[in-house]
Amino acid sequence: MLALPSLWQGLFADDYFHRAILLRLDGWKDAQPVRDLFAFFPLDASQSPLDRGLAWWSDPEGVHAHFARPLTALTHVLDYALWPDGTALQHLHGLLWFGLGVALVAGLYRSVHFSARVAGLAALFYAVEDAHYLAASWLSNRNAALAVVCGAAMLHQHLAWRRSAATRHLVFALVLFVLGLGCAEAMLGAAAYVVAWQLCCEDGPLARRLIPVAPYAVVVVVWRLAYTALGYGTHGISLYIDPGNQPVAFLRALAERIPLFLGAQLLQLPIDLWLALSRPAQIGFSVLSALLVAGFAFRLRGLLARDRVSRFWALGMTLSLVPICATIPQDRLLVFAGIGAFGLLAAFLEDCRVWPFPAGERTGGRSLALLLLVLHGPASALLLPLRIAAVPWAGAFMTAGATHLPRGPEVPRQTFVFVTGSDFLAAYAQIIRTCWADAPNPGRMAVLAPLTSTNAVRRIDAHTLSITPRAGFLNTPFDRAFVRPGRIFRIGERIERPDYVAEIRSLTDDGRPLEVAFRFRVPLEDPSLSLLSYRALRPVAFSPPPTGESVTVRPGF
Repeated sequence: MLALPSLWQGLFADDYFHRAILLRLDGWKDAQPVRDLFAFFPLDASQSPLDRGLAWWSDPEGVHAHFARPLTALTHVLDYALWPDGTALQHLHGLLWFGLGVALVAGLYRSVHFSARVAGLAALFYAVEDAHYLAASWLSNRNAALAVVCGAAMLHQHLAWRRSAATRHLVFALVLFVLGLGCAEAMLGAAAYVVAWQLCCEDGPLARRLIPVAPYAVVVVVWRLAYTALGYGTHGISLYIDPGNQPVAFLRALAERIPLFLGAQLLQLPIDLWLALSRPAQIGFSVLSALLVAGFAFRLRGLLARDRVSRFWALGMTLSLVPICATIPQDRLLVFAGIGAFGLLAAFLEDCRVWPFPAGERTGGRSLALLLLVLHGPASALLLPLRIAAVPWAGAFMTAGATHLPRGPEVPRQTFVFVTGSDFLAAYAQIIRTCWADAPNPGRMAVLAPLTSTNAVRRIDAHTLSITPRAGFLNTPFDRAFVRPGRIFRIGERIERPDYVAEIRSLTDDGRPLEVAFRFRVPLEDPSLSLLSYRALRPVAFSPPPTGESVTVRPGF
């Protein structure tokens, strides 16, 4: 019921990209939906309309981001076969999967816990968790709901196998594991609970307890080999870290991001803010999260020492975070971590006698337990529909480009030059216009400086703008999303683009570009260029200053 507002949400962000592929619109006529629905940047750059429409001056090498989610893609193919323009029905389809996932998780709690009271409270927490708002309401995030369905069903079968020794349950579990991996890479989080169960809830020598994990490990190895061989994966993009190609970077990410995810899951810390923070602030946020989580773990030490089921939930929750540390911290990724977190929290609340609370009895930690009960109960239940209702507002920010960019007949012969802008917003503007088919797209787009910063823009000559962001280029993860990790910049470095040459003139103390001169191949007033910047969340025309003079461009929001 709390997620019903999503039925009237319409399309948001990647939903337009999916629509262009599923309807094979201009630029995607050769796309194969089952293969390409999550091919944001295929290995062959010539196949990527995004790469054709954007040129990231800061990194001359292409990026690769192509995810294998064929079963999720098939559910979207079904939507567009039955109701291509019925977004409410598409959302209802997604909600049914999400509801099934919640029901299976609730059944898992009842299967693991002897106490119906603990199982019921854990299920309630999982059902109203506000971090699940996009899994319930965003069409493009349906893969998370499908992974939860397969993952929870797999765990049911694994527990049945371990309790009955019937081989058919292992076969069913492995089939569900394979199906889940065909829905989303996040399915790896479900395997964390298999490992945790074997370590915490079975008796015998360690080696014997881990033998039942071997079939799942074989599936993971075969899946990974096939994934790579078929051209799926990521490369040259800061949004994602491929553990196979960047093991050292991934280990660093684990150390920084696991405390953030634990803090968000257990204590409702707002990790979605991480994306907008400077690097020092990100590290500070991670340290603060680690201290808070360590304090909470210290309070849990007694429960964890005497209750193997609580240890199972805690270990499963923590191990399930490993796969999602490959991307930037966002609470929407916590669909599997929440399973363990809420099983653990419900057990903790019962241990503290919070629900029910015997009159006159005093137990340690009751104040903390009451706070957690409020955060994950009524507060989360209130936030869930509010966060769903806020998604269209964020969507309006993304559609502003398609609505307010120039629309005249000259546009196809122009390059839209965003003096301040965003690669994300420029790409979405192009895709949304393709879907709406109400205005032409430009021949190319180019983003020079970030809209998140105050930028000093100086005109050097008829062809050249020099731009100096106050904190330098690539200051936030949002700005460097499409820049190769570890990219080294040098003063005097020149980067060739179709419409201009970017020359790095100075660097910040940490090696990022500080001042960059952009020399265009035609004068700035040439009709083949349309200069723009963002103001109040929408693109507006930008008038370059006279030669030798400067203007200050404020942040675009």
